Amino acid sequence: MPDHLNNVFMDFITFNENHAQSASLQTPYYQLGFICSVQAQPELVDLEQWLSYLWLEDVDVSFENEQQASEYAKKVLTLVSELQTLYQQAIPLDNLNSNEWLTEEGILIDHGIQFATGFLVAIEIFNEQWALVEQDVNTQNIFQTTILLLSKLAPADNIDQQHAALLTQLPEPVEILRILPQLLSNLAYNAGYSAAQNVQADL
Repeated sequence: MPDHLNNVFMDFITFNENHAQSASLQTPYYQLGFICSVQAQPELVDLEQWLSYLWLEDVDVSFENEQQASEYAKKVLTLVSELQTLYQQAIPLDNLNSNEWLTEEGILIDHGIQFATGFLVAIEIFNEQWALVEQDVNTQNIFQTTILLLSKLAPADNIDQQHAALLTQLPEPVEILRILPQLLSNLAYNAGYSAAQNVQADL
């Protein structure tokens, strides 16, 4: 196992795996993917607008006591802060340890599937955010590439034949996971830059 000291990503995962409310929350890697996706959006969305999506559907968003809620919120905010720092400088998310999401035989494990699913679900929920940069060809190319590669890691159940054929032409999971840390950071950096340019143009 890698040294998890000062690794905000793995600290978040470990905390969730041992959390008293873990049965009510989405899996830790799904949460991680979702948060990475939300923070990559062109414009930041308030925590209150997305925090409830970290819980399973039809489950009350609540904690047993104030301390439990405070500890969870602190972990989420620490992760958000780390992501903002990395994204603003296009620094790769190396501490995701995505290279560990494969078996020795090169088969993707649940961690990778859950992360990809969480990331894609957040894109779907906040799709209007990405419309803000639809005129930016560079950002759109990175955005569509990200969606395609993550879709190969976590294909939808109702995928059509044409899309399935497209996914087979994409790189293998080992290659996707190799470039993922930089790809996600590039997406966030370009999305933020594009959105800022749009704001300046409107002034």
